[in-house]
Amino acid sequence: MRKIYTLLFSILFINTAFSQSILLLPDTSNANNNKGNLISKSKQYTYGNISTEQPEGADLFFRLAEPTNGNGTMGTIIGAISTYSSKFQISSLNNAAINFDVNNGSALNITPGRLVGINQTNPSKIFQVNGSTILTETSDSANVQIGSTFINNAKLVVSNNNFQHGVFIDSPFSPGGYGLFVNGRTRLEGFTEIQDRLEVNGSTRLNDASMQNVSVHNLSVSGTLSKASGSFKIDHPLDPENKILYHSFVESPDMMNIYNGNINTDAQGFAKVMLPDYFEALNIDFRYQLTCVGIFAQAIVSQKVKDNFFIIQTDKPNVEVSWQVTGVRNDAYAKKFRIPNTVEKPSHEKGKYLYPAAFDNHK
Repeated sequence: MRKIYTLLFSILFINTAFSQSILLLPDTSNANNNKGNLISKSKQYTYGNISTEQPEGADLFFRLAEPTNGNGTMGTIIGAISTYSSKFQISSLNNAAINFDVNNGSALNITPGRLVGINQTNPSKIFQVNGSTILTETSDSANVQIGSTFINNAKLVVSNNNFQHGVFIDSPFSPGGYGLFVNGRTRLEGFTEIQDRLEVNGSTRLNDASMQNVSVHNLSVSGTLSKASGSFKIDHPLDPENKILYHSFVESPDMMNIYNGNINTDAQGFAKVMLPDYFEALNIDFRYQLTCVGIFAQAIVSQKVKDNFFIIQTDKPNVEVSWQVTGVRNDAYAKKFRIPNTVEKPSHEKGKYLYPAAFDNHK
């Protein structure tokens, strides 16, 4: 440990509150063995002590003031400046905080519990910032801004021009939790790729979103899924390497289920059509369609659905009949959350279009 044996200067401070001089003087008392201590003193009080050697081995120690005009060595050590192991270190000791004061205000405060506050005197978090904060890489066009009122009035803004990814959240081991938790309305614009499980439990709007490998096993929507249109998209069966085939969804103003099939009547012209065992528990308001195939014949529903089957009768024997039955969902969820056909737009959407590109006068 280096030793500083002489401090050859004294600095005069004028204390206007007490109208008295405070001197920083070399300590020449025998108690400190002339090891270069610097004492802050007035006529009445010793305000502190800076020592260049202590048993702990730091280069400079800083002590609190003493109530009497002593030699400065009895005050509690609250800080140290050290150099060892190729490191320059500023330390607080004995449960003291470190504070950087700028223009009579705390700019940076580190508590004894190692909590860091910027413009925050008493931080309650590991890192707490009071005020607007900009974290920038190269320019204002490629940065992270927290509390930005001039960019979309957002709490957190990530603007990215120079990096492959804007925000990357790596949280593969979050038992019982989420890598990203969003409570409220969520809007995604642009290309969105989802390669794993997707659960939606709120108001979610996806514009131009592409989800790969999504099936009923890893897509769960707790609520109503609303869309402007829908389709399946597959490799074209006749030219799978070069073409894509689309089919549109079947739409209905009701929460409708469709069942269909083909059956042959017997020698007496009767056929019993068996429906799923849950059919009547799930559906109400049944509707029927019958078409005779390969022969001119008449076909009727001679017995409506009962015990999950109905009976077809034709005026000729051995007639193939193509049949279709529809029902309106009557399960507990459908009864409680029936989808309405026409509703008023909320106030913030009045005068605007959900899909402006579909109209000439975009809004």
